[in-house]
Amino acid sequence: MEKSSARIRKFWIGLLILLAQLSGVLCIQKASGAATWQYLQSLRFKKAEKYFFTATDCSFSVNIENITPDKITVAVNDVPQNSSFISMRKETYIPSSNASSDQYGTKIILTFRFNEPGAYQIKAVDVKADIYYCRIPIESVYVYENPSIVHPRIFVTFEDQRYASATPSRSIDASAGDHIRFTLFIRYATQIVDFYWSIPENSLFTEVERFDITRQSVNTTEFSPDSVPIATFDWQPLKQGSYKFPDFTVTAISFGGIRQSVAVPSYKVKVGPKASKPAVKKESEIFSYAFSENPAQTTPEAEVAPIHVNTEELLQLHKKERYSVPFTSTARKERQEAEKKAGLNPSQNEPNIPLLIIIWVIFIVVLAGTVIFFLLHKIPAAATCFVSAIIILISAVIYSRWASTKTAVFKGGEINSIPEDENSSGVFVIPGTVIRIERESGRWVYIRCNDTYGWVRKDSLLEIR
Repeated sequence: MEKSSARIRKFWIGLLILLAQLSGVLCIQKASGAATWQYLQSLRFKKAEKYFFTATDCSFSVNIENITPDKITVAVNDVPQNSSFISMRKETYIPSSNASSDQYGTKIILTFRFNEPGAYQIKAVDVKADIYYCRIPIESVYVYENPSIVHPRIFVTFEDQRYASATPSRSIDASAGDHIRFTLFIRYATQIVDFYWSIPENSLFTEVERFDITRQSVNTTEFSPDSVPIATFDWQPLKQGSYKFPDFTVTAISFGGIRQSVAVPSYKVKVGPKASKPAVKKESEIFSYAFSENPAQTTPEAEVAPIHVNTEELLQLHKKERYSVPFTSTARKERQEAEKKAGLNPSQNEPNIPLLIIIWVIFIVVLAGTVIFFLLHKIPAAATCFVSAIIILISAVIYSRWASTKTAVFKGGEINSIPEDENSSGVFVIPGTVIRIERESGRWVYIRCNDTYGWVRKDSLLEIR
């Protein structure tokens, strides 16, 4: 009994000495101004330029205070497809708050190159700073086509919702006397230098408004991915028959400084007899801005059968799976069968909330057993319970993090490259797909769908809670 008590006293004395040494090391590091692990975990590589372009060097940087470059090593992990890692550079960084101090920091600059436009998410970078190892994430970015080589493109938007979904491959149906009001937009151009048109026969054609990009005094070289309005027109066919869309001649200066002729999409217009009442479509058929692409760069739309997916039903099945009895419930099988029936690939399994509660209860019970055995001086049993409690705690934390990830059922549609209605990335996601919510900004949500990132409207998501 005395030997056992002596071993216990020796254990506690050794533990106190170890804690005192650790505390001394931390105090010395704090006094010397060294960075902490928590500080390193808060860092993030941010893009060095406002916009990233294809076929150019694109850099990310991060500033680490109070650690000099010779004490930092960096390892870049695998990069996404259509991208390559170019270089890593370390520079001495002097924080503005410590300009007169001897405490210098390090600026790490990573340079990549992207071959294709689109959204990219590069894996976190492994960094050893002084005595600490950490992973510093890299800000997600959208890469645009190189403006020095891309050709300007013109789009047409119609004010009347009856024509809003028109494309060059589909004719516009109108009645004699109808006002077809539309606006020309251009992208990837700095200025319009020549702009005129021919007036269609048997019709009235009026220029309603002309915008800044057509004025000689306005010429900007600052890149913008947004479409810029050129002019608004009002066209009124007066007789029944087939019409050709007004013929425009547009010459623009690209961001590369090249003077280029830009084609305007052409439409076939079928004008019927004058109607007593304008045709009105259902509200569900109305879509606000539907741009028509340049015919030289697009292909006619294929007729695709509509996808009918009951997203509300899928949401309820996901919730049922999340809160079902573990190991015995058939909720997961029901959800997977519903997704297959809707033509979807089954999504990943939902975290089970009752199972998570059970894991935490088991951890508390085992931890209590550790305390009891220790008080009863049953050290081997206490040590076994303590190790088991640590393993269960790690499992509970990992499972809790999975359960806290925000996911939602997407109602379907295109993902935008930036949170604006007119900046689609061209990536279409079918209804019923489960996506991960990264962050929110007003009525927009930044999501991840497989390896694709982008913005969608908040009302297009049904969050799984």
